[in-house]
Amino acid sequence: MQQGTILALAVAMVVFATPLFFDLGLSIVGNLLRAREPHAAERRTIRLAVVVPAHDEEMMIARTVGSLKAADAATQIYVVAHNCSDATEEVAAKAGAVVVELKNPKLRGKGAALRHGFAAALEAGANAVLVIDADSVVSSNLIRATRAKLEEGAEVTQCRYELELPADGWGRPMARLRALAFRGMNVLRARGRAGLGFSTGLFGNGFALTARTLAHVPFSANSIAEDVEYHTKLACEGVRVYWVGDAFVHAHMAATGRAQATQEGRWEGGRLRVGSRATGQLMRAALTGRWRAMETLADVWSLPLSRGILTLLLTAMLPLHWLHVFAGVCAGIALVYVLEAALLGPQPMRDLASLAAAPLYLVWKVAITPIVLLQSRSRAEWARTKREAPQP
Repeated sequence: MQQGTILALAVAMVVFATPLFFDLGLSIVGNLLRAREPHAAERRTIRLAVVVPAHDEEMMIARTVGSLKAADAATQIYVVAHNCSDATEEVAAKAGAVVVELKNPKLRGKGAALRHGFAAALEAGANAVLVIDADSVVSSNLIRATRAKLEEGAEVTQCRYELELPADGWGRPMARLRALAFRGMNVLRARGRAGLGFSTGLFGNGFALTARTLAHVPFSANSIAEDVEYHTKLACEGVRVYWVGDAFVHAHMAATGRAQATQEGRWEGGRLRVGSRATGQLMRAALTGRWRAMETLADVWSLPLSRGILTLLLTAMLPLHWLHVFAGVCAGIALVYVLEAALLGPQPMRDLASLAAAPLYLVWKVAITPIVLLQSRSRAEWARTKREAPQP
């Protein structure tokens, strides 16, 4: 291989890997700091409603509504039955939710369901909305903690969001490894950003918005990564998302096989699509004084850690000393990051033991690359992820 080709490949690897490991480094440092809290001149009254977008969720919706009712029986819950062909409406109503039907084949995607639910909640008198996915359970303090943060002055919040392992998943290394990766992305990195004063990001589940924010930055996101898309709009407008770290939402893990691959592909492909479209806007926002947009830019262009590790492994094939030094530094950052993510979980030693399955996980990531690229297309659509029934 010619020297010029080797150098070009090395530069490409550095360009691809730098946003990820820069973001991970910031997260590691930020986790050592205390999260910055919102400040308001005076405490305000928040009338919070919960919006649950649901498409054919008769299997999960009663558990979700029951979890929310247990957290705060007085808070109104709006389930948006979005083009449902099953008994979602009946089950949700029986569980105690207000059902908002949306039957229009032309209005597809989670973004359309959320806009419909937001409009219903605000029209009924709410001045803030909390989004919970239809396959989730929440901590008993989630509604109270979210409302308190909004009353203190936050305009947007995001709580701790993790995957709920299936009953037999505690012994499956691949399942635990996937949950660990999810925790790193949605918990450790969010806590780190909060500690440094950045916006934590939105993860599609467990986030809250005030009516004032929705008026200032309308929820016009329509991509399959509507949370990432909307967060870039918030960053461009200088709106910060605050961290509610003492409350959580757990979502049921997708069924194994094709369902998991499709879900992962949608997450990665959607982020890739948003990153390619939002880069110019975020750079302009940063140049006009909204400096937090630069961290958001690094976030949307960050590879998943697994793909970052694959990139580092490829560097070993190139005979460049400086590239090997770069890879070594990045590998050290990755190691600390994984250790921190494991320590944030309830069983860190088991999480670390699951790293034995990392080679298989990396192979699986390579195998689903075509799905990621397919989901990054403009015509990709949001769809319900197949899941196994939760254990009672």
